[in-house]
Order: sequence, then structure tokens, then C-alpha cells
Amino acid sequence: MSHPPPSDTPRQPQSKPPSAILIVGAGVFGLSTAAAILSSSLYAQTQLTIVDPALPNLEQGKTDKTLQYSPSAHTASIDSSRIIRPDYANPAYSDLATEAQKAWRSRYAGEGVYHESGLAVVAGSKGSEYVEAACRNVQDPRRKTEDRLQEPTHVERLDSAQDIRAILGLPPDHSPRLGQPESEHIGQTGYINRSSGWANAEGAMRIEMRRILEHRQDPARLTLRRAKVDRLLFSRAGSESKPSVTGVYLTDSSCLKADLIVLATGAWTPSLLDLTGRVQSRAQCLAYLPLTTSEADSLSAMPVLLNLSTGCFVIPPALNTASPSASPILRSSTATFDEGAYYTHHLKVAGHCHGYLSPRPITVATPSSKIRLCPSLPSSSPVPPPALEGLREFLCSIFPSSSPLSSRLFSVSRLCHYTDTPTGDFLITYHPEYENLFLCTGGSGHGFKFLPVLGREVLKILERRGGEWQRLWGWKDQHVGEWKGDGSRGGKMGELLENAIKEGGERERESRSKL
Repeated sequence: MSHPPPSDTPRQPQSKPPSAILIVGAGVFGLSTAAAILSSSLYAQTQLTIVDPALPNLEQGKTDKTLQYSPSAHTASIDSSRIIRPDYANPAYSDLATEAQKAWRSRYAGEGVYHESGLAVVAGSKGSEYVEAACRNVQDPRRKTEDRLQEPTHVERLDSAQDIRAILGLPPDHSPRLGQPESEHIGQTGYINRSSGWANAEGAMRIEMRRILEHRQDPARLTLRRAKVDRLLFSRAGSESKPSVTGVYLTDSSCLKADLIVLATGAWTPSLLDLTGRVQSRAQCLAYLPLTTSEADSLSAMPVLLNLSTGCFVIPPALNTASPSASPILRSSTATFDEGAYYTHHLKVAGHCHGYLSPRPITVATPSSKIRLCPSLPSSSPVPPPALEGLREFLCSIFPSSSPLSSRLFSVSRLCHYTDTPTGDFLITYHPEYENLFLCTGGSGHGFKFLPVLGREVLKILERRGGEWQRLWGWKDQHVGEWKGDGSRGGKMGELLENAIKEGGERERESRSKL
């Protein structure tokens, strides 16, 4: 595969590890990198500090055995479920995801975190190119992991909307109530990969934190700090040298310093650094449909359905995990009794599309001054009504009009903020203009599945021996124009969250005026 040449020429592997590393952010990128550092003998003398608003406080030298970790509900890595798949059009990602999936089966399945339900990847009139390429990659016998060598083929082609309905367990005569053709919603072509599935995101992150906390018995290695970072701390040793990032200021005006600063701040990264044309936050919409125990039992055998044309997907419920305990997002939505039904589980329906932009004017610190920028950043706004309508339409294409699921109200909805790059590739590299600053971001909505192996690859790049990934995830020139990602996104491009919210309000006012 071809790669654009990186702007910063790879330097020779470092001979001596930093004496102190500060990781900002405790999501997938931050915790996986921290776990890799703590597991490497090369960093046995390195003091590691992780700072994040959701972390418990663990001071250097303390070994508090009662320490509790409650992941933040605001990060993209925390939710009831995330799709785990090697289904990529790019064979390099497919290879790495196949390796990660082996770890998901061995390390996480036994703890009830990983569920291999199967994944149906489908498309309507658009998006079929990605589907075809991904299907070829997952059918490649070289990607059959050792634990699956003796199994029969796990991929089945779906050549019509009828085939897609069949693998979902839908009646063959189902037709939606929508004006748009059903095949544009449920799909016209695709395949099902029985070896793909999904994971309880919070459960997986708790396991990763548990790996990290195993090192708290070593009083010189690990510090956790519950705090929010306000800006970077710069230093310039001489007039001819590059500026260095030597630490971060916290919102309480105190500062943390280290020899190496790792920014794993996800969708908030553009608030700390000018990444115009390289990284931006985009809001995806998700919602939960309450289910009775009998409904959950019926749907639990359903595969994940991902439609690349509409940019929507649905993840089945897990019978061994009641929804309120599955995610901090759902804890406020406990089992309820409504209209004669006792709801105990949830069905997740969400978007994997180009998302909403939410530009906001901010001030970002630089070595010599502060600059005004207007990046797209995470928003605390509710899900816009047009997005909820789109998710409802998707559900109506799956369930017949006679089913109560097609019209039942969502119990919870929220925005999930992706950290997108123009090509959908991660941004894991040293900053070319600032010494001692390492970027670990740009998950682009597909980073979570690599949790078991991501930290290892980050560490290779940090040590400047990252090979193929060092090139692919390196610093790129500013991108101008549409951000098309890796080809797996559906829906409209360039939509503004503010406009969608206004549109929803106008529709509601118009509807009320007709009453």
C-alpha cells in the first residue's frame, strides 16, 4: 500500500528513555499507551503520570488498594458497546484488527466483555466499493487466526435486501413505512462475517485500568491525577532551538512537568494545539431503545448491522448484562415499568457517518503568544431532532410496522465525539515543530477495536521504530477540502450541529402551530 511522505523525517531510535512521561488523557489511546510503557522493562526507571478529569487520584508512592476507577461518560471510548471487526478495505488495518481480535477472544471474552455476534456490513446504492474490498480482506485465508484455522468459512455474501432480512431474522415480506425505498435503508448488497462482534466498552476500559493499577505497588513508577488540562507549557532553550513542550497547566493554575508529553486527548486535542486541516471533532448521534426481557432474548442472536450508505448501525443486547450496569450513560436509565411492559435491556442504534461539526472560537497557547482559532470541538448539546429521526427511520427499515420496536420512544440519546482526520488514519507521531511533544489521537471512530494491541504500536512509534504505521500515522500536510475519511462513512458531509438543532426547533414550532 502507498503512503504519503511524512513531513518529519524519522529520526534514529532513542538510546535512553525519558526519566518522566506525562500522558494527558485516559481514553483508549492514553490507557493503552500507559499499559505498554508500564509493561516494558525499557521504562523500568521512568516515572509515568496520567492526568484526566475521570481518573482517581493516586499519588506517587501510594498503593491504595481501594482505588476505584469510573470512566468518563463523555469520552468516545466509553459506552455500552463498540463494534469489534477486522472488516476493513485497507488490508493493513484488517491485519492489525485480526490480531487484536484474537486478544479480544482470549483476554476479554471470559469476563463477559466481548461478544461474537457476527457483523453484517451492507450498503445500498452507495458505499458498495468499501464493502467489496472489506469482504475480500476478511475472506483472505492468511487472516484466519490460529484459534480459528479448523473452522468453516465465516463469511457469507448477501446479494439482496431479502438476504439481509433473512440473516437478521426478519420476515421476508417486511416492507417499511417510509417513502424512501427499503433497500436504501436496510441495504442491497453486503456480507455477514460471523467472526466479528462487539465489546462492552466500559468493561474493556476497566480491564485496561486494572492492568495499569497492577503497577501501583512500585512506588516510583505511577501517578494518577484527577484534573483537567488548560494549556501546554512551552520553553525555548535558545534562540536557534525548537520550542519545547515541558508540561501542562491545569485549570487550577498548577502545572505538571515531564521530559515527554503525550497528548492522548481525543476530540479535545484541537483545544490545546493548532491542528487545522489535520484533526477535528465531529459529533455522531446514538440512542437506546428499551427492551423487555423477552424482546432482548429474541434479539440477542441478531448480528450487528452496519449500513455504510446510511451511516447507521445497530448492536444487539447482551443477555448477561442488564443495560443500566453496562454503561455510565445508561445508569440513570434503570429498569422501568411503562405501558404494561418491564424494560430491562437496551438496543443501541447509532450513526457512523460524516457527523456534525461544532466550530467554536477559542484561544490556543503557542510558545510566543496566544492565537485565535475556531476548531470543531465537543458539544454538550442534546441530539438534534433530525438525527433522531434518521435513527428512527433506520429502525423502521429493520422492524415491521406491526412491531412495537418501530415506534417505541428512545430512553437515552447522546452525542459521541469522534476525533477525525481527513483520511481516517490515526495521528500518532512527534510534533515536527515542538520538541518533547508526542501526539496520540485521531481515532476517527475506529480506534477502540485496537485496544489490545494499540499501545504496543504507539510505543514502537514513540521509540522511532514504527515502520509501516509510523508512516501511515505520521504528520501530514494540512488538508483542504472535504474530509472523506477511509470510505466507510455514509450520510451528508459538512453538516453543522447548530443548524441541525435550529432545524429541529423550527419543525417542532411548526408542528405545534398546526395543533
